[in-house]
Amino acid sequence: MPQVPKLPDLSPQAIDTYLRILAGDRLDPTTAGLKELVEVGLAVSHPYEADVYAAVEPRHTYAHMVNLAHQQLTSLTNYVGALPDFLMQLRNHYDAARATGSVELLTGKKLINTRIAEQNSAARQVVRTAQPGQRTAEDLTRSRTRDPQALARGLALRTLYHSSVRRVANVGEWAHEMAAAGGQIRTLNTPFPRIVMYDTQAAFIPVHNSDVDSSEEAVLVRDPLVCGFIAAVFDLFWEGADPWLGGRGGSNPDGTLNTNPTQRAILRQLCLGKNQKQAAKACGISTSWANEQMSDLRKALDVETMNEVIYWWPTSPDHDVKP
Repeated sequence: MPQVPKLPDLSPQAIDTYLRILAGDRLDPTTAGLKELVEVGLAVSHPYEADVYAAVEPRHTYAHMVNLAHQQLTSLTNYVGALPDFLMQLRNHYDAARATGSVELLTGKKLINTRIAEQNSAARQVVRTAQPGQRTAEDLTRSRTRDPQALARGLALRTLYHSSVRRVANVGEWAHEMAAAGGQIRTLNTPFPRIVMYDTQAAFIPVHNSDVDSSEEAVLVRDPLVCGFIAAVFDLFWEGADPWLGGRGGSNPDGTLNTNPTQRAILRQLCLGKNQKQAAKACGISTSWANEQMSDLRKALDVETMNEVIYWWPTSPDHDVKP
């Protein structure tokens, strides 16, 4: 790492000392400001008398002082240029030290998927997965291979999705297959964090203080106390979610209700004084889907306006159903 030299100070004491030299005073070498004058060439010591100094005409030192400033600028430029590589070296050492303990920073999908496969093979009790976003076809294909194997080994499989995936055909097909194989799938209308967890021994969570794409970085936590806390967070969201057996829509299998979980979540937000756009944001869904859900509900209730829906909602049996 380049070193940046320090420029000599030009303090008020240096001016007072310069005036004393001009007056012919003898000066102790430790006199305040004297060292500064000598360093910039404004004063020179007598070759034979230690306490005698001669003042130099300031115009003669200008070029020397400017040259010192240029050296400083060059050194600063080299310092800034070398800084990224220097800090990256330290980060590599830092990450390596973390990897030997209870936390490992994973960069790149390949490494993340490798670690997930390792932990999946080592799990003995339960797999908890919270997926707040849309899953890609590649994700679902990988899951179709990995998750049935976990179920066949006797593991419990709990997967939490956002309710918006109920209208995504390929996710509905996956959920139907996993549910038929013994997996448990639930959906939730509110936002929740991404979690992939095996027993209470290993948890994969996103990196929240990084500019890197969240799918390209993850943290593997192995500390049992931290894993216990993450499991408790997952279970809180899980308890408030609605079971899903796959397929599109379909959250009211016994036909006793007029609403699905998404519609109930929207209605609760509307009753707090929010408009449909604000309600959709609070529920973590798009405005267009919120509008579609309310349109479907109006048709189911055979009413024309949202005011009629809001009037019906507080006294309906649906109102008392959990979110």
